Amino acid sequence: MTGMARIVWSLLVIALLGAIVAFVGAGSHRAYAWLGLIACLAMVATASVFSRAWRGLTGLAVMGAAWATVTVVLASEGPGGSFLIVQDALGLAWVIGGVAIIAAAALVPRRILGRTAGVA
Repeated sequence: MTGMARIVWSLLVIALLGAIVAFVGAGSHRAYAWLGLIACLAMVATASVFSRAWRGLTGLAVMGAAWATVTVVLASEGPGGSFLIVQDALGLAWVIGGVAIIAAAALVPRRILGRTAGVA
C-alpha cells in the first residue's frame, strides 16, 4: 500500500472512531448519572489521545470533526419530538466536556505522545 493510501485509510479509521465514540457516548452518558458521564468522557479522552498520537493534529481534527458532527445530529430534535442529548446538566456536560477534552488533547506536548507521533 502506498504512503498516501495509508494516510487516507488511517484518517478514515479515525473518523469512524470519532463517530462510534459519539454514538456510544450520546446513548450512554446518562446510564449511571455522573459515573456514566465520566466513563463516556474518559472514552472521548482515550480516542482523542489515540488519534493525536497516531496522526498528529490532523488525526485529532478528523476525530473531533466526526465526533462533533454526530453529536450535533444526535442533539437535534428527532422525528417524534424527542432528544437523545437533552439540554440538562448531564447533556451539557457531555457536549461541553467532550469539546474541552478534544481541545485539551491538542495541547498535549508531542514528546509525551511518543517519538513518532503524527508520523507513519
